Amino acid sequence: MTLAGSSEHYKLGVRLHRLRMAMLAWAVSTVLTVSAWALGLLDVGYIEMAALVLVVLVSQLFFHIALRSGWSRRFRDPSMTLAHILVAVLIGLWIISRAGEGRTILQMLFIMAAFFGAFELRQRQFMLVALVAVAGYTLITVRDVVTGQLGNSSQVVLLELLGFAALMVWLAWFGSHIADMRRTLSRRNRELRALSQRLQHLAEHDELTGLPNRRRLINRLEAVAAASNASGKPFCVAVLDLDHFKRINDDHGHQAGDEVLTELASRATRLLRGDDSLLRVDETMADIGRFGGEEFLVILPGTDLSGGGLAAERLRLEIAERPFDTSAGPLTCTASIGVAEHHPSEPFHRTIARADDALYQAKESGRNRVKTA
Repeated sequence: MTLAGSSEHYKLGVRLHRLRMAMLAWAVSTVLTVSAWALGLLDVGYIEMAALVLVVLVSQLFFHIALRSGWSRRFRDPSMTLAHILVAVLIGLWIISRAGEGRTILQMLFIMAAFFGAFELRQRQFMLVALVAVAGYTLITVRDVVTGQLGNSSQVVLLELLGFAALMVWLAWFGSHIADMRRTLSRRNRELRALSQRLQHLAEHDELTGLPNRRRLINRLEAVAAASNASGKPFCVAVLDLDHFKRINDDHGHQAGDEVLTELASRATRLLRGDDSLLRVDETMADIGRFGGEEFLVILPGTDLSGGGLAAERLRLEIAERPFDTSAGPLTCTASIGVAEHHPSEPFHRTIARADDALYQAKESGRNRVKTA
């Protein structure tokens, strides 16, 4: 699974977990509503109550399918939180409109719905929920006044309305505050993860060239040597050093020298057809990194000495035959490379030492050449 696929799978898991929490709230609300109906506090018949339960079940099935299928991802909020809460508010208003003495108790349905919005809703969305709830409750109250269905005095009814409005506005403010805190915490967590990844990258990569540094190469060598000793398959190490690199810094400045190193890393990456530490020589996975200064190390798993020498020669020609573009103008560079094949059960640092010896022989023989140990 790719990193993006893993992230999307995690997000889907979070959405489904929230949906399960919402379904639990719906179950509690349904039990409360049915209990009120059984106690005679709701003026509805069997068919209407059955229809209400059916609407609740269908709505939950819809939200589950929308999230599970990925259809909800077309929206800004893939959890469809606002739609879910508005459905709950509208059903709650219907229940309140048919309630008698239990109306005040059943107002807790709105509290449960509003608090669910703390997962995603912004302040304007919370206020929309509050507006729909208060407007609906106001219309129910006006209906009761007009039809003479008031069970309490007009003062008590007005106080209930004002109390409900104040409650919904406060829930909207408080819920949006919690949602803002969650978003801030989530953003800071993302920033911390990005910083941690950046620090991890800097700890294992050369800042100038972006290639793996000595530390990461040593770790990789340990793994490759262990795999080679276990399987019996060979691997080679190549040590590359730019010839007379100090002259470039002295004659053209350190910026030009840095530009040569950066372009060398880019050329090696393209030549070996890879990306970062996962490079390819023909069909073999390889690693290349900056070992220090103008020295680079190439690890060639599954490659014998002849194959390692061939890969090193391709890299030498890539450096020597095309000038490097720098701020000081085109600069011609050459490189000497030493290659050694790992011996069974040989410590990997000994393999590096033999490649270093071969590099020394290449320089002693006139530079701009490949020598094998």
